[in-house]
Amino acid sequence: MHINQDIQKFGHKQVMSMAKWMAAGVTETLHEHTWHQVLFPSSGLLQSTVGDKSFIVPHNGMLFIPANTPHKSIAVTHTEFLAIYLNPDSKVDYKSEDKSCFVTPFLKELILLIVARGLDEYSEEMITHLLEVLHDQIRLADSYEIPLLIPEDRRLKTIFSALNAQPDLPFTLDDWADKIGASQRTLSRLCAKEFNLSFSLWRQHIRLVLSLQRLEKKASIQEIALGLGYQSDAAYSHAFKGLFSLTPSQYRKRHLLAHH
Repeated sequence: MHINQDIQKFGHKQVMSMAKWMAAGVTETLHEHTWHQVLFPSSGLLQSTVGDKSFIVPHNGMLFIPANTPHKSIAVTHTEFLAIYLNPDSKVDYKSEDKSCFVTPFLKELILLIVARGLDEYSEEMITHLLEVLHDQIRLADSYEIPLLIPEDRRLKTIFSALNAQPDLPFTLDDWADKIGASQRTLSRLCAKEFNLSFSLWRQHIRLVLSLQRLEKKASIQEIALGLGYQSDAAYSHAFKGLFSLTPSQYRKRHLLAHH
């Protein structure tokens, strides 16, 4: 990866950054960096594996990946992400634990500043101060744990792709079994094995996580609910609150409006 070449070439720097676009379904190969990494999708949704853990990272979340940790990401939807690479030999003492967390409006602006400006015209002292603030903001940020969506099994992947493209598909487990050519029992067993969930709960999680992006648009809660396959906005709100501990309206108010 060219960023690793840059890290070798500019090993004296405290920080480097890049922006990257990934089409839905594209998967990175497993790789690692000798520097720490901050991964922030400015739009879209990633499912990332870091060491032996996996995370869903939405457009208002970020992931801190410690140096020398094997990781890879798959784009759940078309995704643009920003990556900041942090020199472990700089004056800022980064922790060596991965963290998935919520991005506050302030943290988002800080990430955008670091990526957009590159900080080349800043003094070393100013860069150190900025990175100390970044470090503190990540440390203080609330953990953001969202259930995984993308399966390993090719049969479940076929179902995921269809639901990702059209979350309101009304097919039952029985319908999917016919379409995929696997028994209901096999599909249920695969869901339990990969996600520790029933098929219907996995499908619900796909709909709810995909709704995070829809909540950023101006559509009403009712329009979003119907577009996801819910019978009413009340049913959608109830399910959403069960997963995210907020209603869609509260989520919109707290997490999204503050970003505009």
